[in-house]
Amino acid sequence: MIAIDIGGTKTLIMFSSRNKMKYFLDETDFEVMNANPGEKYCTISTSSITNEVNFHRFVSVLKSIDEEIISTFPGIVRVEYGREVRYKVYSQRFPFLMGKYLDFDFALNDAPAFTYFHAADFFKRKENEEKTIMGIVIGINACHMNLWDFKRLTFINRIFEAGHIRFDGNEKCFCGRRGCAELHVSGKFLEKIGKGNPERVFSDENLMDLFYRNVSDFFISLIITVSPHEIVIGGSVSKSIDAGILKEKIESNLPHCSLDTGIRIRRDISPLSHVKGLILAYRRFKQKYRL
Repeated sequence: MIAIDIGGTKTLIMFSSRNKMKYFLDETDFEVMNANPGEKYCTISTSSITNEVNFHRFVSVLKSIDEEIISTFPGIVRVEYGREVRYKVYSQRFPFLMGKYLDFDFALNDAPAFTYFHAADFFKRKENEEKTIMGIVIGINACHMNLWDFKRLTFINRIFEAGHIRFDGNEKCFCGRRGCAELHVSGKFLEKIGKGNPERVFSDENLMDLFYRNVSDFFISLIITVSPHEIVIGGSVSKSIDAGILKEKIESNLPHCSLDTGIRIRRDISPLSHVKGLILAYRRFKQKYRL
């Protein structure tokens, strides 16, 4: 099996063996940004596969290494059931695939994959059986699930494009809408206000305050809507976020009064959580539908 996590800037590829990874590294002409033989994964630039020719060439190379390919996908993934299970995608990042079927064995948006990874541990604890968990990938999207969702995989065909909630302003988003949350809380926003250097934001008090204000307002919108008991933050931007400061901002800006919501907010900065959640969901999916 080869498991892929297609992110906004980087695409991570995890192999089932070091030999398969070595073969890819020896044969590929895609620029490899980093490689970790111990964990059997490497990354390439997502921009290198966002045109039709390169994307299909990328998939062809992977299929020459392993017949079983699963992937997270940025955008909406629709599962269609019939004689065979097919995955139809809708993503402005890959316009040539819009409304078409992926030639993969399994596909899932990155936020459900990330959330499923954490839900596997969250729902092991009996005290959490009546609770809910939300994973927020600051890229940005989110997924919310209870124990039923987790066991029955009912979240797989659910559309929850949190990054495209109407947020502020009239700037046009890549999705075609204007004023989307993604324009104000993502890594691209950090690059914009940091004038090309996202890290500058966290060393400038005014810029950092602007970013935390935007992120906390976005989180508050989700909390008011679905009221999760635990929030896990992932994605590359999460490495720079202080979960304590974020929780303080959220609690001080909730409507009606300042209160302790009781929501646990934590970070996960592992580069592998998305792809590990993808693998767990795929195994459960195959078991459920006897694939």
